Amino acid sequence: MMFSSGKKQSFGSMAHGIISMLGSPHIPVGELEGSGAGVAFLGVPYEGSNVCIGRPGSGLGPQGLRIASQEYFSWSFEWDIDLQEAYGMVDCGDTKIAIGNAVRTHENIQKDVSTILKSGAIPISIGGDHSLPIPCARALSEHLGDKKMGYLAIDAHMDAGYSVDGEKETNCSGVARASELPNVRPENVAIVGVRGTLNPREWLELIRERGINMYPMREVKERGMEAVLKDALDRVWDGVDGVYVTWDTDSVDASHAPGTTEPEPGGFTSHEIIEAARIIGERGFTALDNVELAPIYDVSGITGKLVWCVLSEALYANAKARL
Repeated sequence: MMFSSGKKQSFGSMAHGIISMLGSPHIPVGELEGSGAGVAFLGVPYEGSNVCIGRPGSGLGPQGLRIASQEYFSWSFEWDIDLQEAYGMVDCGDTKIAIGNAVRTHENIQKDVSTILKSGAIPISIGGDHSLPIPCARALSEHLGDKKMGYLAIDAHMDAGYSVDGEKETNCSGVARASELPNVRPENVAIVGVRGTLNPREWLELIRERGINMYPMREVKERGMEAVLKDALDRVWDGVDGVYVTWDTDSVDASHAPGTTEPEPGGFTSHEIIEAARIIGERGFTALDNVELAPIYDVSGITGKLVWCVLSEALYANAKARL
């Protein structure tokens, strides 16, 4: 398949055609094999496992991000890299949502991400609520087989709930489930940016009991984002063959990212989170997601644009590191 180059793009072309991530070709998951795609976006407009947040809206995240991405080209003058030329990006559309059935929906997500991984592309999943990394990380774990896997969460919340009223696959259980995967050691799991009191005592107890690495936002501010993130990446990548990265929009300060389901003050600035994406991209990732983007609460579309800038920065940095 031939992938379009940013050099051929024009401002006029931004207003036409099917809305996809950065205007990338649309290829269904089942047709990825042999396409040559290096990055595959998968929309997951699902918020049925949102049990720990007071307001809805993340189900509109994938479409909101697609719209935000239309305002950008694939070539960056800062990197002198064209994402289409570097990766061959495609948009696989949205995974099938089984309304009212979290188990089946997560099975569908896991199946789609597994297919993307098998095709050789990097899956970038867009939610949706923060239960998303549970099936996605499970897919990567199975894809790696006997090889070890690391897990990095950028989040205002620990998401270390063992269960909520007996339900174990919710938006506040991602870290707990990741640390239970057969090829994941708790010392290869890290959470960066935790802050605020929407973090129950039992979550911290689970993190301490399992030996999971946690870097509160206070530490990020005291030591500096770059030092903390590099420390976290050293731990996540130590002795593993692949790393799953999950990024919750609420890790960013609410004044910089109002369009999220659980805005929290005191988080990363927009500059800091873009720099964090660069550091993560340079180190590498095997699969990536963004969750809790909620366009209905956004102001002038700034959160959607920020999310796109963060994801693209990670891709630019990763492409540069591979040159």
